[in-house]
Amino acid sequence: MQVPWRKRVSRLLRARWRARVLSRHGIGLLAETKNGTLAVDARDFNVSRHLLERGEYDWAQVGLLRSLLAPGACLVVVGAHIGSVLIPLARVSGARSALAFEPSPRNRRLLTMNLALNGLAAVRVEASAVGAAAGTARFTENPINSGNSRLSAAGEIEVPVVTLDATVPREWPQVDLLVVDAEGFEVQVLRGAGAVLPRTRALYVEYAPEQLLEQGCSVAQFAALVGGEFAHVSAVRGASVEPVVEGLAGYLARHAARGTRFDLLATREPLAMPR
Repeated sequence: MQVPWRKRVSRLLRARWRARVLSRHGIGLLAETKNGTLAVDARDFNVSRHLLERGEYDWAQVGLLRSLLAPGACLVVVGAHIGSVLIPLARVSGARSALAFEPSPRNRRLLTMNLALNGLAAVRVEASAVGAAAGTARFTENPINSGNSRLSAAGEIEVPVVTLDATVPREWPQVDLLVVDAEGFEVQVLRGAGAVLPRTRALYVEYAPEQLLEQGCSVAQFAALVGGEFAHVSAVRGASVEPVVEGLAGYLARHAARGTRFDLLATREPLAMPR
């Protein structure tokens, strides 16, 4: 989603001013939040700003996902960022049954610090992007919206790309929850999970049609992958959970306007809402 240039310039200038609070050698600001004790990037105007100003990030959605897990559950997070969603989930599942992917060096540095701060250093963190095939790709880091760092042909760094099929431990009997936030690369992530998806109980994935198109994929391809694997799909917008009772392809086609963004929770069994 394109941000007006005046807002981008304003955010860049404010980010530089805020970063000066950390001095030349500062790494992050420490926030005590519902999501955990987290070191956050002072320049970031999205996740970090929410954590610093509100003391939480996506907490309603985190609560929903936590209800799907139990101790020992197997958890995979693609696009773990700095850990604001991963950490409260891994507190339930346990660190040794959690696998996280974060290709951004800046984000991953904070992620590993945050896992240690929260006693979850045993979570396995892969310094890779996830796609349909193994290889390498260009990657760009967004200094003012670090969660929007993404694969891009014009990216300033090169990162390894792996598949879920090759990386998720084969000894895991199932994946209890797979979280995918890949900034438009979701179709490729799922294409590389042909063996993992059939043994996945629940998939939580971001839907942003504009970003899908930027990565060369369509809403129809996304709908086919998600709807073709899971019998029950709900749209999640904040605390609102709306079951998709019609075909997923038709539902998403009606919600494909520029700037649209929400999450989908796909499960094999009907969703039992937490009380």
